Amino acid sequence: MFYDDLFCSLTSSFYPKISSDSLEQTENSQLQNVSRNSKFFSEIDRLFILGNQYSQPIDEKELLKDVSTRLWFTYRKGFSQINGNGPDSDQGWGCMIRCGQMMLAETFIRLYLGREFKWDSDITGNPFYWKILSYFKDEKLAPYSIQQIAMMGVGEGIQIGKWFGPNAIAQVLNKLTTYEESNHLRFYIAMDNCIFIDEIYELMKTCNKCIKCKQHKKGKCEEWSPLLLIIPLRLGLNEFNQDYTESLKRCLEIKYTVGLIGGKPNQAYYFYGYLDDELLYMDPHECQPYVPNFVQEMNDKTYHTNIMWKLKFSHLDPSIALGFVCKHEEDFLELIDLLRKDVVKDGDIHSLFDISDKRPDFDSLSATDSLDVNSDDEFVLI
Repeated sequence: MFYDDLFCSLTSSFYPKISSDSLEQTENSQLQNVSRNSKFFSEIDRLFILGNQYSQPIDEKELLKDVSTRLWFTYRKGFSQINGNGPDSDQGWGCMIRCGQMMLAETFIRLYLGREFKWDSDITGNPFYWKILSYFKDEKLAPYSIQQIAMMGVGEGIQIGKWFGPNAIAQVLNKLTTYEESNHLRFYIAMDNCIFIDEIYELMKTCNKCIKCKQHKKGKCEEWSPLLLIIPLRLGLNEFNQDYTESLKRCLEIKYTVGLIGGKPNQAYYFYGYLDDELLYMDPHECQPYVPNFVQEMNDKTYHTNIMWKLKFSHLDPSIALGFVCKHEEDFLELIDLLRKDVVKDGDIHSLFDISDKRPDFDSLSATDSLDVNSDDEFVLI
């Protein structure tokens, strides 16, 4: 099912929107509708979802199964009040929080279940799946709940009930991870549009927990820990610079991608792929009831959707954050090679970001080395 940013690009005669309550009842009719889209799918040139390419002829059933496997976090209402007397719904302000949750959930799925894992609406008995989902339940004790994120955001200068940006949600999720002992995920947030490889290796040497860690009793880490690499970017001033379109596509084609968070002004989306010249995303703006009695084998259908929303690259807000996950050191080294080959190219003024083996030691520069006042190079406004 495809929905663009403003209206349904395919009418209900193709893919009717299926609510979570009626998902089982409409499964057969959905499969019938798939065949009606054969002409549409046959005209697609390039389709990537989280690093996987769907080549012609496209298996629509497998495609929808892949989409519906992703965890879909939306506005909720009726949960316990944030901070005891705050809002009991995040409608109208929590969309970027939900997008951050979706990117992080995809990271955990990749680490503990693998890219080939597929969610089944009738049988999902994998305990790792339920563990991941429980991380994000709307209860104050869940490590990545709306309550925890909102409260941690206060420390970042964001009042409860106020909107987060891509960088802010990345910083908050990183801080929350330092208090969660059940996973040893490391965050590296590449500020200043640059990945410094030496900093990532330094990050891996010490335990990242703010609490007593059973695994790293002396605060030292001798083995590689799973890494979530987040790269906040601003690709334009007031609007998206379309010269970056092809580079963004290359990022979504890499097998280590966990998508990107961004959207359009005042509306955040989680982007997980692209179809020709349009981004594919999950929309968090549907407000659903809070799910109480959160237990394994419960009805989890409100956390999945088979709708594929799409947005033209030209409508993308310039502020985004890319995400990549590396379970092993070998994955990280391969990712860097792929980025240098396909995304970060020397001399390209429209390179999304830079990669450097080592952060420059500016303190060691002399006064004459720090700035060449006679340089003929001009500043470039992009």
